Amino acid sequence: MSKKTGSKNMTPFSKRGKMKKYIAGILLIHMLSAQTAVASANNINEPSDWAKADVTKAAGQDLVPASLMNQYQQSITRGELSQVLVRLYERLSGKKIPVPDVSPFRDTKDEDVLKAYAIGIVKGTGEQRFEPKERVTREELAVMLDLVLQKAGLSVSLKGGSVIRFSDAGSISSWAKEAAVKLAKEGILQGTVLKDEILFRPQDHASREQIYSLAFRILDQYGKGTVRVSNKQDPGSKKIYDEAVRIVDKLIKPGMSEMEKELAIHDYIVLHTAYDYDNYLKNTVPSESYSAYGVFFNGTAVCEGYAEAAHLLLELAGIESQIVTGYGNGGAHAWNKVKIDGAYYNLDVTWDDPVPDKEGRIVYSYFNITDKELALNHSWDTTKWPAATETKYDYYEYKGLALHSAAELKTRIHTAIANRETGLKFKTAYEGSKLSDVLAALSGHSNLGYSYTYSGKAFSIEFKYL
Repeated sequence: MSKKTGSKNMTPFSKRGKMKKYIAGILLIHMLSAQTAVASANNINEPSDWAKADVTKAAGQDLVPASLMNQYQQSITRGELSQVLVRLYERLSGKKIPVPDVSPFRDTKDEDVLKAYAIGIVKGTGEQRFEPKERVTREELAVMLDLVLQKAGLSVSLKGGSVIRFSDAGSISSWAKEAAVKLAKEGILQGTVLKDEILFRPQDHASREQIYSLAFRILDQYGKGTVRVSNKQDPGSKKIYDEAVRIVDKLIKPGMSEMEKELAIHDYIVLHTAYDYDNYLKNTVPSESYSAYGVFFNGTAVCEGYAEAAHLLLELAGIESQIVTGYGNGGAHAWNKVKIDGAYYNLDVTWDDPVPDKEGRIVYSYFNITDKELALNHSWDTTKWPAATETKYDYYEYKGLALHSAAELKTRIHTAIANRETGLKFKTAYEGSKLSDVLAALSGHSNLGYSYTYSGKAFSIEFKYL
């Protein structure tokens, strides 16, 4: 806790006459109804007014790949739906689906299709084909969503309510009726109101924005008990979860990269939290400071609280996170291991929050660093967590602020002074006497005053020209 110092069988998602189910995310009456006329007047790259809020939230929680954030009123295809369903399953279950080594299909190698097939959410259309560009009907969607809930282990938690009686129930294929009825009882499926009738319209095609809205609402309704905290399933506190959702909704915007999402979360925690140093010294740290509660509601926490808060926000934003426990400078400590663009990095938000706390001050010395660099003052059982060896998304490397030699450092400082810059931030990413190199580069300049801070990894220098 230290602080610095196949065949045409009637199977799921098959072509025509194939087995498909329905499900979740709250098909509100207006969602899969006469929205087409309204939507057609909108810009194809903007969601319809009714869908904007949910689509934004779905993107923020990584339920929709960036490549599909357009043409929102367009019918969704089997391949596109697979991408959303995989993400929804992973968010609900807290489990990542590995990519199969072998593809059963000749017409697609899409990893999300292969993942969905591997866990039984989708099947082929026969003759080793998947038909990824075929549009999806509502009864097919119903079956698929129901399967996602089942595979995520959530079916047993469905309570059920009164049954919605669809006027066109006789047109629903036999293989889809069970799923449609189940989800109608749950309040997820409500159909379309037309005059005095409620219609299911099983052969209508579902649009992208309808699916995105459904996916978010399913996660919002059923995902609260599956958010992973402390590397385990934990029902957690609804108050903590709801606050985390509020924060993520505020921070995460459509189109953000994983790095940008992580940075926004890192900065939020640092700017809104002070390390509970006085209580730590007196051994009187309250229980709230050991959890995300301390960060979200008290603005104070120790390392466990920082790591828990970062983990929860990152997971809600769709970024894989693990909480690592070990030692920092010899004391018990916790931080995060994050997966950005397919590679793992170390993120220690606690050690990026200076003590004593100074409003508006953020450090990035421990933002996405390698195991080798972290091991200079941290220790942990390296067999329990994935290795972090990449430097691409190290904050200073990513921002072009990493200096790799004493000569490069000297040039950077001299250039800043010549240009009369007011400040300079950088990381010394090389071996040697770094502080001595900085002081040497600063010496010999007349009419110059300066002050600096050094975190042990990064420098921040302020210049004053006399």
